Amino acid sequence: MNLSLSDRREGGARPAGSLPRWVPGWSVAALTALLILTPVPAFAEGSWNSSLSGVRSGFTSRTWHDANNDGTITKTTLSGCSRDDGANFFLEVDLRRKRSFAPDVSYGRRNVSSCSGGTGTGSWGDQTSGDYFLQFWHYDFGTVSASSVGTVY
Repeated sequence: MNLSLSDRREGGARPAGSLPRWVPGWSVAALTALLILTPVPAFAEGSWNSSLSGVRSGFTSRTWHDANNDGTITKTTLSGCSRDDGANFFLEVDLRRKRSFAPDVSYGRRNVSSCSGGTGTGSWGDQTSGDYFLQFWHYDFGTVSASSVGTVY
C-alpha cells in the first residue's frame, strides 16, 4: 500500500473513536456477543447469619424455606469455633428437610471441624422446595460455640 503525503495524519493520530488497524471489525462484534451471551452467575435465593454459644450435640438451627427459585447450592460456613472443655474439637452439620407426619429427611452430615482454626464449610448442592434446618453434632459431652454461622440457599 502506498501512502501519499496527503493520506497521512499529523502526528500519526487516529480520529476519535476509531479502532487501531490491528483490531478487525469481526473481533469487536465477537467480543460484544460473548459479553451479552455470557451467563450471569445465579444469586442466592436467601441467606442468614448467626452464631452458636454453648450448644449441646443435637442442637438445631432456625428453619428457613427454600422455594428452589434458583440454582444455588445450599452451603453453611462456620468460623471461630471452640469447645468449653478444651477437648479435641469435632463438629458435623447435618442439613435436614422438615416433613409433615413423617420423619425429617437428612441430606447428610458434613465435617466442619476446621472452623476451630479457620473456616469450616458444608455444601449439599441445589435442594428441592421445602423447609430446612441444620442440626449440629459433636461429642456427647461439653458444648461448642461458633462466632459466625452463615447459610446461603
